[in-house]
Amino acid sequence: MKFLVVGDVHGCSHQLKALLDREKLHRDREVVFLGDFVDVGPDSRGVIDLLLEFGSGRADAVFLQGNHDYGLVSYLRSGDFATLAQAGGIATVRSYCGEVKGDVRAALARALPDAHLNFLQGLRPFFETESYLFSHCGYAPESPLDRSPEAMVLRSHQGLFERKPPLPKLAVCGHYFQRTHEPFISERVICLDTGCGVLEGPLSALLLPEVQVVQISTDLTVSFSEQRLGRATGAPRREGS
Repeated sequence: MKFLVVGDVHGCSHQLKALLDREKLHRDREVVFLGDFVDVGPDSRGVIDLLLEFGSGRADAVFLQGNHDYGLVSYLRSGDFATLAQAGGIATVRSYCGEVKGDVRAALARALPDAHLNFLQGLRPFFETESYLFSHCGYAPESPLDRSPEAMVLRSHQGLFERKPPLPKLAVCGHYFQRTHEPFISERVICLDTGCGVLEGPLSALLLPEVQVVQISTDLTVSFSEQRLGRATGAPRREGS
């Protein structure tokens, strides 16, 4: 089975569109999106519009939940604005509402289309095959069978990045943004969060099983690089975004 795996988008609709418009990248492949579609970047609404459009014609598209996506749904339930703002959610509010005076939560709830809310609520915590575990934040080496939303979506698993023997399955994740703007690749983990929307970094995607990295820069330049599983490449940032 072949995959195109897409890293953290964080509201960068132009970069996502440039990737999805290259049909040859996802033709005859299962497409897995690793979550964190919203916050920080300018166009969370546009990102979800693109994902809904893409998913409507693709039964083989898999949309996973990131901690920012989880946080947006939680805000709509709880109204904890300080937590939303700390996570970069003001950009998300602006993308749906523009400038808001008064009750931000109520304004966002009114402006968020039902299709967008259903999409956010329906995101999966993980997707797994015999060889790979796809999730937003990987999995805990000390508890490799834990598939809880907390383990798959919300926590940070620093042990993934240690130079130790491979784990039972290769973890393919986002969440840990790489200041180098390059994916972190080892026999244990591939991390595709390269700072898109957060550090003006590229949107990164991965062709599997070839291990070919595709990146869309902020000026929409497309680049390709062949990688190899083995000795780790890149210096990981281990704190999740």
